[in-house]
Amino acid sequence: MNIKFFLSDNDLAPTTISGKLYANALIKRGYDIEVVQKSNRKLDILNKLSCNMILFQKTFDKGHSYNEVRHLKGKVHLVYIDDDFLGMNDKNHIDTLNVADLILVGNKQHEALMHKYTKTPVETITSINDFENYRYIPFETRNNNPLIISWQQSLADVYISDLLSIKYPLINLHKEYGIRLQLYGWHEGKHYGKPDNRRFVSKYFPFAEFISFMPYDSYIKHIVPKIAMTDIFIVPYLDIPDRYGKAGFGLKRIMMLGVPVIVSDIGIHKEIIQDGVNGYIATTADEWYQKLKELITQSELRKKFSLTSRNLIDTKYSYDNCVNIFIDAIKKYIPDFK
Repeated sequence: MNIKFFLSDNDLAPTTISGKLYANALIKRGYDIEVVQKSNRKLDILNKLSCNMILFQKTFDKGHSYNEVRHLKGKVHLVYIDDDFLGMNDKNHIDTLNVADLILVGNKQHEALMHKYTKTPVETITSINDFENYRYIPFETRNNNPLIISWQQSLADVYISDLLSIKYPLINLHKEYGIRLQLYGWHEGKHYGKPDNRRFVSKYFPFAEFISFMPYDSYIKHIVPKIAMTDIFIVPYLDIPDRYGKAGFGLKRIMMLGVPVIVSDIGIHKEIIQDGVNGYIATTADEWYQKLKELITQSELRKKFSLTSRNLIDTKYSYDNCVNIFIDAIKKYIPDFK
């Protein structure tokens, strides 16, 4: 089977990084895959069909959407990896999903919600982990005084409401324990047409360090080692539809490093984190405060979360398991995907 894998030409996007991991995994398994990022090449393939299947990262890129692919329905298998829940009120987005043969999503909550929008089959997969670049850091190597709490988004400026939803726990814990706050992923107004929001956030967190976004190669070299030495990592997503499609890609990378995590109470987090076993799940501001305080004051608890987090990645989310889940999800509906 000849397969084309259409990725975004935006190499800054985490979904592009994730898509490349999927594509490389399939190539290693012997699948005939061509990774395509340039729009002209995509349009040429769509107009001169010479493959059996096209895998799409999202629906919004040129060469990915309804008007460009609808003529292929029934002629080639069309599979979309829908990485988030954005655009569900957009007719073109829904029309594109409806023309597909299969939609792959990152968590069960997303899968359940998708059935309200499309009759196309939906399967849950899991992101493939980059074991080469995210190596476990033993708990004992972290000796920060005061402790460091980190937060990260690939486009931090658009997630400030999530971060500020727990501003009072973080402010109070800084006053009590002097914790340092490292905030990663600021584009500084340079990309996506988004404003630089660091000054606004610094009004609440004058004690925070703001770390700029870096492209993946630089990120791996300069940022990952810095995050690896963090004592606690926080993921305070708001409970809103735009967050329901999150696939846990970033969270699992932090867990691979052995950094203890505390996360908000949304679908994907409840699939990955067992509260009190390999991390904490918090709902209210009081819960965020109390659970962060426990992690700050109990080094043995941080060590426990560090070890159990990495063990979960090495077992349930091992490289082979994640690849098998991806392949089996497609085979379920496209048996000739071999």
